[in-house]
Amino acid sequence: MTDIGRRDRVASDTASDAPSDRESGNESASVSWLARIASAVGLVLFLGSVGVLGYDGLFRSGGDPVIALAVEGVRHDGNRWHARIRVENTGEGTAARVRVVGELMSGDSVLETAEADFDYLPAGSTQRGGLYFDRNAETNPVRLRVLGYAVP
Repeated sequence: MTDIGRRDRVASDTASDAPSDRESGNESASVSWLARIASAVGLVLFLGSVGVLGYDGLFRSGGDPVIALAVEGVRHDGNRWHARIRVENTGEGTAARVRVVGELMSGDSVLETAEADFDYLPAGSTQRGGLYFDRNAETNPVRLRVLGYAVP
């Protein structure tokens, strides 16, 4: 009999240590509100990104790439002249395998040519590269042209 009475006391002591239903209900309610707010924010962000991508995919025309070229600087590298170039795609289309030719000019005549290929030029992006010349590219101007590109 002492064992049974002892078990009852242990059970009642353990029950008094546990939080009441009211306390545990308030705690779970605050967690569920936080979870609901976080879920709502996540849902809005997800639906917004799906909407933007869907609109872009359905209604954007794509267009052609518009490629602009510029010489950013020239320096002497040992025996050769290095012309640093910038290739910028300001159009709405993507270009792949962009071939750029640089011509070292003396008046109207071409002294030397060099070529560079750019693998991938997305819309609105800028790539940098370089062209090497055997003659002085600081005193002679470098004329840049795009020879062609492919649509990926």
